[in-house]
Amino acid sequence: MKKYCFILLLLITVQVSAQDFYLLPKVGLGLSNITNNDKGNNSTRPGFNFGLGTGLIWNEKVGIETGIYYLMLGNKFSTDYISYTAKLDYLSIPIYAKGYVYKGLFLFAGPQFGFNVVRDDGRDEDCLSDIDRVRKFDFSVGVGAGYQWDFGLQLSASYNLGLIDAWKKYPEEWSASGKRCNNIFQFNIGWTVGF
Repeated sequence: MKKYCFILLLLITVQVSAQDFYLLPKVGLGLSNITNNDKGNNSTRPGFNFGLGTGLIWNEKVGIETGIYYLMLGNKFSTDYISYTAKLDYLSIPIYAKGYVYKGLFLFAGPQFGFNVVRDDGRDEDCLSDIDRVRKFDFSVGVGAGYQWDFGLQLSASYNLGLIDAWKKYPEEWSASGKRCNNIFQFNIGWTVGF
């Protein structure tokens, strides 16, 4: 499915003028967490994200952007007896609608599809780990805002709200307090290369 979406985007690009298509390499910082964990012992996991986006500007006010990014998600957990970091890293493909509000200021929103590439909780292998129960697919909705300068620099901030449970099955010791979804605040810097 993702291949068809990308091919469709490329075909649409061929029919627009060259200045409306751009590439956008980006890097940034993410602060991720997992919903419905023990709030007293749970904290955010900082991590980097990076990747390459591509976009299409239909007119002065509306555009679409997609790409592929590496996101470091998960959280930190600690008590008096145990401390570990759940590392759930994903290759992520967002499909964002963009609205250009005023000069270089823009807003964006849309779905994001994630594919798990790292599952590690940092605990000893002697322990029974729940990390093997992590889903390989993640789905979220992202919203954000940014600013694009004429010379190419772009800054953005966004929040991704996870919509599906990150785990296939809960470990027996977890309470049934609701879905455990990946959420992340992202702060990115990028450089737009127009064609």
